[in-house]
Amino acid sequence: MTVDLRGGAAVVTGSASGIGLGLVLACLDRGMRVAMSDLDEDRLQAAVNELRSSGGEVFGAVVDVRDESQLDALRDRALSEFGHLDLVANNAGIALVKPLNECTREDWDLILDINVKGVAMGLRSFLPALLEQGHGHVTATASLSGLAGDPGLGAYNASKFAVVGMMEALAMELTGSGVSASVLCPGPVATALLDTSSSQTGAAVDSEVQAYLERGLEPEAVGEIALAGIEEGRHFLLSHPDLTARIVGGRTEAMLDGGRLYIDGVSWTDQ
Repeated sequence: MTVDLRGGAAVVTGSASGIGLGLVLACLDRGMRVAMSDLDEDRLQAAVNELRSSGGEVFGAVVDVRDESQLDALRDRALSEFGHLDLVANNAGIALVKPLNECTREDWDLILDINVKGVAMGLRSFLPALLEQGHGHVTATASLSGLAGDPGLGAYNASKFAVVGMMEALAMELTGSGVSASVLCPGPVATALLDTSSSQTGAAVDSEVQAYLERGLEPEAVGEIALAGIEEGRHFLLSHPDLTARIVGGRTEAMLDGGRLYIDGVSWTDQ
């Protein structure tokens, strides 16, 4: 189902920086009005000010996606200012680099509350409005780590696998409603995800993983890939199709070939 986004209105969570900001820029390139939200008030205000100075029609709201009332307030303000919504991007998320045997209950609660329940609560807040108006698109940011496991990222994998499954089921449930759904599964993207996550997780920034991310695509490119895919009616939005095909293809072949564990190519260290 193709989607016409030009001149429309969008909400993007976790959009003060990184992929979220890349999504906002792609929206603005299409003449869209955008409601931006983030937990980092200073970073959010700086991004809003910069975008407004270049003519972008945006507003910012400090939102913790774990708080349903804050998401509801964001929805109500966006609908009040824009009149309708064409795109809701549940992008807010955190990363955690830690072996599974070292993950605490607090680690699990944090990453599942933000990465999984945050998306679920975003759907709870915004989907009824999209269904009532009879059109629109909802997407969520997962990861290539939501399609294949990575050593050292098991908790993150678990959260992103959940998002992929959630959005795949949702897309099927929405058939015939006029509303569509997709999931963004980027490979390495040059963001400060580990740095911004560390303030919440308390984990040190892993230098190897950070170096891997820094070799990735720029967030602006990922934002454009995502919105172009939505417009073309794609469900899986893949920023690194060749890498994804090799890793997911190899994993699937191994799974079907006697249930083997596919190792080569799954790790984040392998491109």
